[in-house]
Amino acid sequence: MAVDGNFHLGRNNKGGGPASDPAMTADWGFWAIQGKFDEYISAMEKDPVNENKAQKCHNFKAGDPSRSGGGKKAGAAGMVLGEVFARVDVPVTSVIAKQNPDQRQVITYDIACKYGVKFQERVSKAYIGGPLLEPDEYPKTLEFYVPAWHILGHTLQCNLQFNMRYHPLVGRTAGEGVETIWSVMNAYQYSTREMGHGHRRDTLTDIFNDFNFRKARNEGVVTVYLISQTVRNAHRHSDGFDALADRIAKAYLTACHEFIRKEEDLKDLEEGIPRETLEEMEAESTNRGTEQFASPDSKLPGKTAVLQALRDAEDAEHSEYAEAPGHSEAMFISNAIDLLDLQYQVRTRSAQVASNPGGDGKRNQLLLMQEQLRRRLVEHFETMFRIAPQLQEIDLNQSLPPTLQALYLPSEFDEKPRKAYGLVELAKKEAQLQVANAHHALKEVQNSLGLKRLLVRTKVAHAQGYEKSQRSDAAIKKAEAVLRRHKASYQRSWDAICRLEIPIGVNTPAGNLQELQDGDLKSLEDYIDDPTRKDLPWIWKTIGGIPHVGTKGGDVGAVVENWNQEVIRLAWLHTRASRDRWWEERELLREELQRVSRSFMYQVRRWHEIANQYSDSNRISRGAAAYAMRQGSVYQRLALHAAAKFNDTMSVGTTNSSGPQ
Repeated sequence: MAVDGNFHLGRNNKGGGPASDPAMTADWGFWAIQGKFDEYISAMEKDPVNENKAQKCHNFKAGDPSRSGGGKKAGAAGMVLGEVFARVDVPVTSVIAKQNPDQRQVITYDIACKYGVKFQERVSKAYIGGPLLEPDEYPKTLEFYVPAWHILGHTLQCNLQFNMRYHPLVGRTAGEGVETIWSVMNAYQYSTREMGHGHRRDTLTDIFNDFNFRKARNEGVVTVYLISQTVRNAHRHSDGFDALADRIAKAYLTACHEFIRKEEDLKDLEEGIPRETLEEMEAESTNRGTEQFASPDSKLPGKTAVLQALRDAEDAEHSEYAEAPGHSEAMFISNAIDLLDLQYQVRTRSAQVASNPGGDGKRNQLLLMQEQLRRRLVEHFETMFRIAPQLQEIDLNQSLPPTLQALYLPSEFDEKPRKAYGLVELAKKEAQLQVANAHHALKEVQNSLGLKRLLVRTKVAHAQGYEKSQRSDAAIKKAEAVLRRHKASYQRSWDAICRLEIPIGVNTPAGNLQELQDGDLKSLEDYIDDPTRKDLPWIWKTIGGIPHVGTKGGDVGAVVENWNQEVIRLAWLHTRASRDRWWEERELLREELQRVSRSFMYQVRRWHEIANQYSDSNRISRGAAAYAMRQGSVYQRLALHAAAKFNDTMSVGTTNSSGPQ
């Protein structure tokens, strides 16, 4: 079930409330029971639940089936500015109460990291009308996650705990289905906001009904279309797959084939890992939670931690004033650093397309990246002139190509003009973020070097045959491209560190950072195998507190073993997770395709029940019964047609693999 709020559909304060203008649909439509809603809101206002244990995430604006998208009975309620938890509880529990409590239930919400913390305490709390959920109604397994798009704006801690991609049987679910409803509902916002209470509710109920009808009618086609778009290129890897491309359920077969291909990738990777190491990783993975998908934290604070600390300091400073500014200086610097990375990516992609145009896909992707770059540059300068209005007084060159446009961060000015333009405090924040970005980029350089070494070793030992060799070469080139990107990111931050004259040393935030040379880009295994080695490259002695070691190995062996073990573990873990997600997609698609036939058969039974209610011999009863039987026969033909379309396809897509264990 997906939860969200939509403030575009708010109602102006016109006419009376439910007492003077009740809805004709009463409480049997999509709206939560009005009396129960009012009593619960009143009780929670008088005796609220302490929410202090909620996650600390910044600046979020916060039910329907999460994959297929449709309104649920009693699943809507009126909101006020800000998604107050109590107003969300009533429609959510109204839907939960109608489900089987023994089944696993999953709720996605933009702010699930906050909303789910005290959910059980709130809905189990007794008030005048009793708790929202009785003990026997509360699900035995209830999980809260953040939808796939919104989770990208949350902290690392939230990502590891609430990202659906890290949890079983929901890894291929976006959880954003409710947004598709808003795109339809928002077209009626200007008319419904002027209606009275009851008229507005009846109108929105009709719109919900129409949306659900269209969704159910088109569900089979929409499911096939969306999944086929997701994996539209996978059919190129099988000669016999093209013959099935014209079938309506080709997406299911595509998901099956993609799962098989991912399973082959996992087997290829495992062939290069010692059996003892693989068994240790499998045992460790079973006993660890979602934090295993992230690299161990460095002793030095990361980008997210530094940015959050700066944001917290800004929030504390702004809380002393009646009104906070509409921007964040720390976020401005962070976005600018990311924008520099986007400029690099667009330059790289442009060079690739120029040398090897390929198909329309590459060119279209480049056009989208270029448009994104132009839009973000406009936003950057608009924010910059609000933060540093003195810069409007000088002639800044904004006529360069987007990929070469200077961003005029404090580090790009000398000390004297930096003071003249009031950029001193902004420079301090940039210094902290540039140091954090340098450490982050260096960490990614280490990971890329280790992964590239693993891929090369695997290719030499196991990549036999043209197809495997080509796939290995493609993976190695991809790792090299990632390595170049993070090297460029580090070099930009290092240049900024030098211009800002940030202290370098053991007891400083910058640590022992230094300029990154091509000779430094050597994996630990390459260092061990090099007979002419003199000293461990500095990049392996900076992050994570790795001490300086001698020239003849010694502790270097332990460093090599630990680092390579971590690189291999992460590569194996993410490859296996990719395989498992495609297994989940195949199984979910199987259920969704079968659900089309089952939904039609439900309608057959329902119309037959209606026909049996008209047992009298008069003309009206016979006509009503005939109409009901005709409707039932229509749905029965649809059910048989759907079964014929899907059954053969699902039998072909079955593999001998049981998926994740």
